[in-house]
This record gives sequence, structure tokens and C-alpha cells, in this order.
Amino acid sequence: MTDDAVDYWREVARLGVMALGFSIGRAFGAPVLSAEFVEPLDGWTRRAAKAALALHKEAQLSQDAVLVAAHDALLQALKSSAAVAELAAYQTRLAQTLWTFIQEDPPRLIEALGYAED
Repeated sequence: MTDDAVDYWREVARLGVMALGFSIGRAFGAPVLSAEFVEPLDGWTRRAAKAALALHKEAQLSQDAVLVAAHDALLQALKSSAAVAELAAYQTRLAQTLWTFIQEDPPRLIEALGYAED
């Protein structure tokens, strides 16, 4: 793969994460960090957003302590503010996690991760 191809797919992963909006929801009476698409999406951005959403849903169970901490910090901060810094930190880590997951074969792995969201 060329450097351009790697940059393209890394950007697809980043855009997929950026296409998600986060808010506080409730599950069994407890606050949870909910995510949803923030705009109509198509193509690879939609597929990457679905893959990012799948990773987000499993973030609490991740072995990635930085991802878990960023997730928890965003959830706590959203209780009292717009949480701009925490949102940026979580988006950055989620994009890095997504890239780590897909970097070996981005098209196939984005599809595989996003499949559960269909």
C-alpha cells in the first residue's frame, strides 16, 4: 500500500468517528454514553461511522485503558458541561482504536465491524 492509501483510510476512520454525536442516555436507570449519527451519511464515511459505533458500544469492556478512561471522562463531563476537551480526547482515542482495528485491510474490516450495526 502507498502512503496515500494509508492516509486515505486513516482519514476515513477519523471521519467515521467525527460523524458520531455523543450524549447521556440511560440504561437500566444508570447514565450511559450514547452515540448516534449526527448527519445523513453515505459511502465509506457511513461504513466507518458504523464501525466506530460498534467499537464505542464495546468501549467499557475494552482492554485499552486509555479508551476506557476517555469514555468515562466524557460521560462524567457531559453531566455538567459541553465537555469539549473530553469529547476531543475520546474522539481521538476512538479513531486511533478504529485505525488499529482496520489498518491491515481497511475496506474488509470496516465492513466487518459495521455489519453488526446494520
